[in-house]
Amino acid sequence: MKARRSRKAERVSDRQDVAPSAFAASGPGRDDSSHLTTDPFGDFDELKSGILRTILIRRITLAIFSVVAWIVVLVTRISWLNPLPYAPLVWFLLTFPFQRFIERQRTLRALHLAHTLFFIAEVVLITVLVHLMGGSEWIGSIFYLFTVIYANFFLPRTHGAIVTGLVVAAYAGLIMLEYAGFIPHRSLFQPYGQLHENLSYNLATLLAGPVSIYAIVAFTVRTFAAVYARKNRMLTAREQQLAKLSKRLLSAHDDERRRIARGLHDDLIQSLAAIKLRLAPTRARLGNEAYQEICSIVDGAIAETRTLAYSVRPPLLDDLGLLPSLRRLADSVENENGLRIRVQSELDESLDIAVESLLFYVARECLQNAVRYARASDVAISLSAQDGFARLSIRDDGVGFRPGDSEGFGLRGVRERVHICGGVLSIDSAPGRGTAITVEVPSREDASDSR
Repeated sequence: MKARRSRKAERVSDRQDVAPSAFAASGPGRDDSSHLTTDPFGDFDELKSGILRTILIRRITLAIFSVVAWIVVLVTRISWLNPLPYAPLVWFLLTFPFQRFIERQRTLRALHLAHTLFFIAEVVLITVLVHLMGGSEWIGSIFYLFTVIYANFFLPRTHGAIVTGLVVAAYAGLIMLEYAGFIPHRSLFQPYGQLHENLSYNLATLLAGPVSIYAIVAFTVRTFAAVYARKNRMLTAREQQLAKLSKRLLSAHDDERRRIARGLHDDLIQSLAAIKLRLAPTRARLGNEAYQEICSIVDGAIAETRTLAYSVRPPLLDDLGLLPSLRRLADSVENENGLRIRVQSELDESLDIAVESLLFYVARECLQNAVRYARASDVAISLSAQDGFARLSIRDDGVGFRPGDSEGFGLRGVRERVHICGGVLSIDSAPGRGTAITVEVPSREDASDSR
């Protein structure tokens, strides 16, 4: 039992050591050899399962090759002793020990090593078969096609490059050795006259090329495309789940802000007002100066509490809606900072409370940016709705900026919240030309969910 636990712990440790580097994206200062081309597979078990699935694909393709090879033998003058009909069978049988070899691997590093060794053995076998089937006089170079495809799909970049280089070296070496006479040339066909007049050559080329190779390539590509499509569907589903979770978190955040604002307005302010009323009978005993000082402190606390409650969430937003809240916000910013703010609305319909909360948050953040950074003197806010979308636009005559520059936390937060709610944020700005920020969001929460 202890030995089993030890092996399990070693396997987990090896995965933790290898996986982060193996699946890291390549970049400046990063070792490209650790970059995998196996993006469709997220972990060890899934990669192993993908390799085992390709073994089945190999067997299907080799079975097709075998059928085609025997058809060629039956309808042409190729000898029954020619390796053409037996080569796919040998290749087919090789997949069974390979499958068992893969199933025994327990770490990512060992899995890649085993897969690489198989590809090397496959390249050697294919080279021998290509030599027996005519070398360069036929389509031998095509038989390496699937080895190169699978190696560069499943293996790390360095391993895939090694296998690809081995394929090139093996085929080129075979051709040059035959050319130099170091090894004998074996012809698959017994040509008479021109090769295009040889029925065996034409039938074998047609069946092995357009019929088999291209059909199998199409099958392989469709299989890999299905893997990517499945991953894309899973990714889309996860993004939708995250978006729904984020919306629920934002909704809970707004509810908490509403509760806090109500508590400040209805409880704390009322308590402070009650303290001021209870102070009135003690005015003579305290003295006029002390009484006025205490009342001034209480009034200041009431004003600060009211400002705090409004900054957390304006009560008008729940009581009267978005437009009065925007006008109250504009009046407050105008009085505090001395700039001109115009609010225009073309809304003919009411919006969901979540949408109104979002648009108010956007307007408040944009006005803060206009005051703090843009040094604007004139701001125009327009609100409209059309075709199921609410549109909020804030324009100022400030210093402007380049939209490609790094965004601050406020604007980044606005963009993120708009995106979570299924909306779009656009920025039109340039140095010296002011800034226009436009937000379009579905006017109903259910519309953003379906979107």
